[in-house]
Amino acid sequence: METQLLKKERLKDFLKALGGVRLIAPVAGGAKTQFCEVADIDAAEFDLDDYTATTKKVMFPQNETMFAFRSIDGGVAVEETAVPAKTVVFGIRPCDARSFVTLDPLFTKDFDDPYYRQRREATVLIGHACQEPTNRCFCPSVGGSPSSTEGLDVLLTDIGESYFVQIVTERGKEALGGAGSLLSPATEADQQQKQAADAQSAAKIRRSVNLKKMHEILPKAFALPEWKELGSKCIGCGICTYNCPTCHCFDIQDEGTPYQGRRLRVWDACMFPEFTVHASGENPRHDRSERLRNRMMHKFSYFPRNLGFISCVGCGRCIELCPVNEDLIQILTTVRDLCNE
Repeated sequence: METQLLKKERLKDFLKALGGVRLIAPVAGGAKTQFCEVADIDAAEFDLDDYTATTKKVMFPQNETMFAFRSIDGGVAVEETAVPAKTVVFGIRPCDARSFVTLDPLFTKDFDDPYYRQRREATVLIGHACQEPTNRCFCPSVGGSPSSTEGLDVLLTDIGESYFVQIVTERGKEALGGAGSLLSPATEADQQQKQAADAQSAAKIRRSVNLKKMHEILPKAFALPEWKELGSKCIGCGICTYNCPTCHCFDIQDEGTPYQGRRLRVWDACMFPEFTVHASGENPRHDRSERLRNRMMHKFSYFPRNLGFISCVGCGRCIELCPVNEDLIQILTTVRDLCNE
């Protein structure tokens, strides 16, 4: 892995040097940071300290036109969507980068989803290591860390006056080709600062959850009456799924007139009551506790059994953003205790 150094005051020059790409970065706007397209780098106010904004929509948009159609003489004309532009996502957290490693096999293994795959192939991920993990982060419990490079092409770590730059992949090296004059070789002292920064960040993680054999425990707990109490607070708003980096459920809809229209994919969520409603009107998940149980089963049992790993990166956004304080860690811990595991 190649390592370099970038002076902090040259950050915007560094981003300009990436050249000819669509830049997505965390931009402060009012009281909220959003990952959005940056047209004017000089005018942008980057916020690398906000942990709430997610990048899932870069590869998996909340609303996505799959194709458009219109009536013509003798038939129907179908207009395919444009090929995604080359994109750089700057400032992504290590946990969010790991989420794409989780989503990759889902969208490309059993069925090749060209919409997701084309965006993924056109996108370079330049991460920013967590310096101050929040009080709801638990990434080490799911195999991550505040300085993980998994899923990233490049990782920047704040070591004071400079960023320690780790070039992880060939794609990352190619993306940084135009910024070579802004980088300098990292010294042994820089490496030691980087290691110290990583250790300090890891030591600030305060929460954890025991997930050993959780994929086996949850099926045993399926019929427990306590699920009713565990899900009693849930109001079914879906904020947990919409802000989760690995939640991926969607619906496909057609809209338009008899003469023109489009087919689009939109985010959906297992926490919504309509998610499992049958054409007959029957709903196999009658209440919010059953839907909460399904979410835990999906992430920590079904996903590991089907794909080999947990569908959670430990970002804790579902815990922080839930308006009624449903806590994923507490739920899983309670389930383990109830099963005497």
